[in-house]
Amino acid sequence: MPENVNKTDNFLKAIEKYAEAQRTKIQSEAEDFKEKELNKAEEEGLREAYVLIQKEMTDIRMRAAAEFSKAENASRKRNFMRRREIEIEVFDEVRKKLFQYMETEDYSKFLEKSAKLICDRLDSDDIIIKVKNDDIKYKDNILKIFNGKKCEIQTTDDIAVGGMTGQSRSLGLLIDETLDTRLEEQHEWFCETSGLRVTE
Repeated sequence: MPENVNKTDNFLKAIEKYAEAQRTKIQSEAEDFKEKELNKAEEEGLREAYVLIQKEMTDIRMRAAAEFSKAENASRKRNFMRRREIEIEVFDEVRKKLFQYMETEDYSKFLEKSAKLICDRLDSDDIIIKVKNDDIKYKDNILKIFNGKKCEIQTTDDIAVGGMTGQSRSLGLLIDETLDTRLEEQHEWFCETSGLRVTE
């Protein structure tokens, strides 16, 4: 009987030892699994955080680009408006000077010189000279330049500043000696050469 007890005791010890080994193995595997799952979760969390950070950075860049573009457009518009204001100021001043000039003897000479140029270039008997309403007072001086050549002088609202145009229908020619056209040409020249630019 003691031999059977001894065998049983050894068998039970062996079972306990095996059970303990299995429990230790299962605990070790569980710890390994837990550690792997935690590492996996941490890696996934980092990946998700990285994706979120990248998305946030892209959103920030896009918002910044939109704000920059908006500010740039506003600045360009302000520059354009200021350039336009300067042009208006300059040419308002030029017009004032021209109107002052038109009150001088030099303006009368300018009209005579323009009439001479038209007379020389339009060799016909159907010349029509157009002047603005205020300049009809120079009619006699202008007619003297044509020295008996047939010439008609008319007033027009098309000339706002001063000067004159000469036309011959038979020749199909029009000569523009108006201050209006010269001023417009100077305005174009000013825009091209003044250095006033809408910068980025």
